[in-house]
Amino acid sequence: MLAETADGQLVVLSSSHGGDRCYRWDPETGREMWSAELYADGGPGKAVACPPGGGAVLASANEEGVERLDALTGEELSSPYMEEVSTVWDVDAGVLPGGRHFFVGAGSDVFRWDAVSGDPLGAPLTGHRGLVMAVTAVPGRNGTALIAAGDENGVILRWDPKTGDRTGDPIAGSRARIMQITSLVLPTGSTLLIATDFDSTLWRWDASTGESVGEPMSLGSEYRIVASAVVDGGARLFTSGTDNMVREWDAATGELIGIPWAGRAVEVLARADGSMLFATGSSEGDISLYK
Repeated sequence: MLAETADGQLVVLSSSHGGDRCYRWDPETGREMWSAELYADGGPGKAVACPPGGGAVLASANEEGVERLDALTGEELSSPYMEEVSTVWDVDAGVLPGGRHFFVGAGSDVFRWDAVSGDPLGAPLTGHRGLVMAVTAVPGRNGTALIAAGDENGVILRWDPKTGDRTGDPIAGSRARIMQITSLVLPTGSTLLIATDFDSTLWRWDASTGESVGEPMSLGSEYRIVASAVVDGGARLFTSGTDNMVREWDAATGELIGIPWAGRAVEVLARADGSMLFATGSSEGDISLYK
């Protein structure tokens, strides 16, 4: 995971294969700054929020709910409301209009919490007819534009993150379990919604209208991870999986551009100064950073 605090500190985090331990690394020296034990049956769903007052908060999904830690120090933060919702499969961080940072979690329903206090933000978001497996806070021009979540039946629903009202019709391109969902603001100003499913297929939709964008893309690798970025004016997707290869795709056309790095996991961070930072993780636990 990569994040940047309001005062410009770069946060580089990684977790063990089972998700039960998290590490923070110094990006300049590669030195371990702290490590913390997480819930023993934790999953891969983790996110970092960086409120404007400074600092960084890590949320980690698990079978009991969501743990919250200070991402700078590794100190556990009290979060009773986040720890009592049963299994949460995925978590993401977003910003409401007005600048309030929040976490959103996917489980039996979709949950919202204040990132700083851990307090709930309204009632759970409902409508899925199965377990919710993946969730994302989709950015817009004035803060978060919507929440999108995908379930075990391949259906994606969207909500207004502030009011909790459903927006648009269900999106049901895939019939397989949604494994990951993310988004990318395109140079044109529109937002692309991106999801991968259990069949290693990547899907793209217009986040506002729900209309399909291009043909489904076969990734051909298990445990696929997708990161997105606008690089030199072009919208790009970066995928990785068990074949230990990172692939770069044109996000608009779905065309393969190249294989820039080795890695089983990939992460991208757009920094406040306009630069991009890429991170890859290997099967052996090594992390590489690229600018």
